[in-house]
Amino acid sequence: MIAELQTAISQVPSRKARLKGLTQVEAVKIKVERAALLFRGAPTAVIASSLNALITMVVAWRAVDHQVLFSWVSVVIAIALLRAGLWLRYRMGGVGARHLSNFAKLHVLFMALNGMAWGALAPIFAVHGVIDHAFLPFVIAGMTAAAIVSAGASWRAVLAFNIPALAPLAATYAYTSSANGLAIAGVVVLYGVATAYLALVTQRMIDRSILLHTKNEKLLTALRRKVDTAHTAEQRFRALVESSLDVTLIFSPEGRVVYASPSAEKAFGTPAYTLRGRRTKEMVHPDDMPMFRAVGEKSLSQLGEGMALPHVCMRSGEGGEYVAFSGRLTNMLYVPGVEGFVFTGGRLKETAARRHHIHAAE
Repeated sequence: MIAELQTAISQVPSRKARLKGLTQVEAVKIKVERAALLFRGAPTAVIASSLNALITMVVAWRAVDHQVLFSWVSVVIAIALLRAGLWLRYRMGGVGARHLSNFAKLHVLFMALNGMAWGALAPIFAVHGVIDHAFLPFVIAGMTAAAIVSAGASWRAVLAFNIPALAPLAATYAYTSSANGLAIAGVVVLYGVATAYLALVTQRMIDRSILLHTKNEKLLTALRRKVDTAHTAEQRFRALVESSLDVTLIFSPEGRVVYASPSAEKAFGTPAYTLRGRRTKEMVHPDDMPMFRAVGEKSLSQLGEGMALPHVCMRSGEGGEYVAFSGRLTNMLYVPGVEGFVFTGGRLKETAARRHHIHAAE
């Protein structure tokens, strides 16, 4: 028991670790989610209380007056039925934020009434001379543990049950038990303190989980928005490129064409898809290859900036006719979705080709 208390105390978050600086929206979110957890755990608590009351009646049948025992069980079952009715009422009426808040308040009240009912079990056992029965502390401890499981989202709800359930047990052991009564009462008190700390730790862990879930939802929403924006921008850019009269070619770092815009078909006289996979040395005229490579090497240090290519002759492949182009080569190796060198340009007019001594006729 002492080890359990030390463990519980060691797990209490420090003041620095406690939730601070919450916005009003986050605070309300935590409160509503905590109430929702209480709502979901209420049926479990009702069933556990009813079953344990029936088990207690069977165990104490021979030692306790039947009328007293029936009266006690009737009180516990009545409280359980009221709690079940409350749960059904709010379930049928909807579980909005306001309803959940009201339910949480009433739930704490019924937890206190249930704790008083279970706390009355110790004086009943004492009057009938069975206070030393091993079943009594066992069932009370089980009910307090069940309170943490079913109502751990609310520290107040757990205390509302545990204090009235454990206090009479400790007092009864201290005043009516044997010579070890004070020691047993002390153990009960330590157990009560341990469960209180455990309930506090549980609530704070739940609060942090709710807050983390809320922040993750915000991040996911923002990420989806950015992805949608990027997708829209990509579609817009693709539409602009594919409707442009300029030819756009993307060369991989290995020197192969990985994209050719639709306008390439008119420039090269062959479908654009046939250019994909072509190597640079297959397309660029041998006399223009040194300049093409030099511009590509220069663009390595100018990420995103277009390097001018006043003239370059390219063809669709071996056996094809060379076409004179003028454009720009841009290094987009580190741009996601591109990851290559982008050539953008148009065909040179025949007069301009002659002026630059382009080998367009070869």
